[in-house]
Amino acid sequence: MKKLLLLFVFGLNPLLSLSQESNGGPFIEIDGSYWERAIKHPQFFAPEKNRFGSVRVFFGLPIGQNWAIGLLGSHQSYYEEQARGYQNREIYGPDPNESGNSILLGYTQDELNVGLQNELVGWGVFLQRKVKLGTRTSLNFNLYAMRESGKNGQLEIFPDYTYFAWWPCPNCLSIVPGPITRPVEERNWKSGIDLAFAWALSKKLDLGIRANFLEFRKRTISTNPGEINTLVFDPLQALADGYAGDRYDFGSAVGREGVRISLTFRPF
Repeated sequence: MKKLLLLFVFGLNPLLSLSQESNGGPFIEIDGSYWERAIKHPQFFAPEKNRFGSVRVFFGLPIGQNWAIGLLGSHQSYYEEQARGYQNREIYGPDPNESGNSILLGYTQDELNVGLQNELVGWGVFLQRKVKLGTRTSLNFNLYAMRESGKNGQLEIFPDYTYFAWWPCPNCLSIVPGPITRPVEERNWKSGIDLAFAWALSKKLDLGIRANFLEFRKRTISTNPGEINTLVFDPLQALADGYAGDRYDFGSAVGREGVRISLTFRPF
């Protein structure tokens, strides 16, 4: 990303010259989206809702009549239910053996609800193509590439406390337990195409509706072993590690991010 920023800075002078030759000047565009969706579970103790909120800021320079290039920054916050995890549990018989120890009869596997939340900050570059539809309306195509990262994520594990050895807790102040959390870090590389319908409110202000047409995302999630107490056995660490690694998405991001509302300012 630093190399991309340096290339953009070195190419700024010729871009400014092209911008001055075109009819428009530099512009700032802001778009955002927010949604929540309730999750229904038969269990009482489970993730309650998925949510997503995002704001992006574009700084662009026109290059000719219908093209623009620039930088973009983003901030997003989300809560996302994950695929259920599985925990192996021992089954002991009611009667002890000759030594007085419980007799292990076998193992069973229990499903656990899991959620992931994080806040990501991203930077990138974009190339915009404008297609005029009328005197005040246009279609804008944005080709973008960006990197996002967040180091304060949490993986929330919702165990069944009816069989956990440390529950009920005699020292807990609340009778309703919270989820067991594990810290995670996230890094995303994204590139794709956005499509926006824009309507000119004035010569300096446009209102638009934007949706993602196609996006490729490489998502890397990693746990933080530095915060794990190695002196205490953690029965859920292996489950948490199962959510780490690379994930790949290809397709429209509307189902994940929703439809965005945008405002474009042309101060000059």
